[in-house]
Amino acid sequence: MRLMTGLRLTPRFALLIIAGIVVSSVILARYAEDVFEQAMLEQTKKQAVIFLRDLEEELQRVPAADADELQRLIVDAGRHIHDTYDFSVYQIYAVAADGDYLAHSDPDASRVPKDMSGYLGEVLRTGLPYMGGAVEWKSVGDTGKISPVIDIVIPLRHRGVSLGILEVEIDVDETLATIKSLDDRFEREIVAGGLVTFAIMLAFLLWVVQRGLIRPIRHLADVTQRISRGEIGARATLRGADELGELGASVNDMADSIERLLDEQERAYIESLQSLAKALEAKDAYTSSHSGRVAKYAVLLGRQAGLSPEELRLLKQGSMMHDLGKIGIPDAILNKPSALDEREYEIMQGHPEATYAIMKPLTRFRQFAEIARWHHERWDGKGYPDGLAGDDIPLLARIVAIADTWDAMTGDRVYRKGMPIEKALSIMEKERNDGQWDPQLLDLFIGMIRGEQDARAEVEEDLFPDAANDAARG
Repeated sequence: MRLMTGLRLTPRFALLIIAGIVVSSVILARYAEDVFEQAMLEQTKKQAVIFLRDLEEELQRVPAADADELQRLIVDAGRHIHDTYDFSVYQIYAVAADGDYLAHSDPDASRVPKDMSGYLGEVLRTGLPYMGGAVEWKSVGDTGKISPVIDIVIPLRHRGVSLGILEVEIDVDETLATIKSLDDRFEREIVAGGLVTFAIMLAFLLWVVQRGLIRPIRHLADVTQRISRGEIGARATLRGADELGELGASVNDMADSIERLLDEQERAYIESLQSLAKALEAKDAYTSSHSGRVAKYAVLLGRQAGLSPEELRLLKQGSMMHDLGKIGIPDAILNKPSALDEREYEIMQGHPEATYAIMKPLTRFRQFAEIARWHHERWDGKGYPDGLAGDDIPLLARIVAIADTWDAMTGDRVYRKGMPIEKALSIMEKERNDGQWDPQLLDLFIGMIRGEQDARAEVEEDLFPDAANDAARG
């Protein structure tokens, strides 16, 4: 049983089906063998009656008074019975109505008169054959062996005159041995055909189980695993009124409930983040405007990189909140009107991890946390906080890293004016291969900035409608 529980469903069903078919086949084979042997034995009795009828017909050609010729025919019939029939004879004899033997297949056999009061007398009175009742046990010759026999008796008439009875004693052991040989051949043929049928049936049953049970179960397992990994939109495609259809509907109902719950939780959490962003704006107006500009440049670059509309919206939202961790930076450092010293810069470097901790509960929007934590990583692995390099840095974080640096270079700070666009482009082109940014993304960004106006207007109209309306009113 432990072995069965360790198997997958397909081999488990296969073993159960095989075991069931083998057991039922053995039982059926035993039953069929008994039925076959019983049927053959009944057929043998009928053959014995036919044999006696043929022998009676032969006796019609012999004068009733010619005992020697009658004896010869009986003996000869016993010797040659196997030429025509599939049963073995213990002895054959003709008995007169008074019980005296008229002829016997064994000339040396005892000739004690037969008792004609039982079934023998019934055959005489009714003229109907007797097909054998209970098995009799008789001694075979001088060997002392006791063998079972069955009596088959018909009335004996000679040219319309009743003479007595004609009886054959069938040797049951020898006859069953003959039947057994026929049964063995029958079994071999049945087994051969059964094996072919069994293989076809097993293949069909396994196909039905695989298609109707295993595949739906695997589909449901895949859906539940995807949901557990955060793919809340995954749904089962099973339909129907059976148990599997009901299970699929239950899984979908569960996923709907989870999705609604997460939507409500994340909506509430995002509203909290937005409130936190407003608090940060009150504390540091530059960070708020900086995040808005980074979001616009990041979306421009994301579109150039071929991101989908959904990815662009995630990029926009993640960029808008990528510096929320600065809420924990002391005001003296955050609003310092001059460059930061080494200690202050070290404190400022902690804001990506702080933002990541704030974003982490948004499990379905892991890109927010990735942007927050890794937008200060470098292509060459010398960034912070984790020293990621190359493609190990998520794509959205690499995009925001370029947009963040661009706004830091070109935007005005309290302690300095932003540098001209051409100078900033020149620095980026010069430092393209110095390891700070993804070179291919940087090439897209530089090309985009040189033709920025049309692209920016399109992005602002699609993703920043409030900013576009403000610009139109201005």
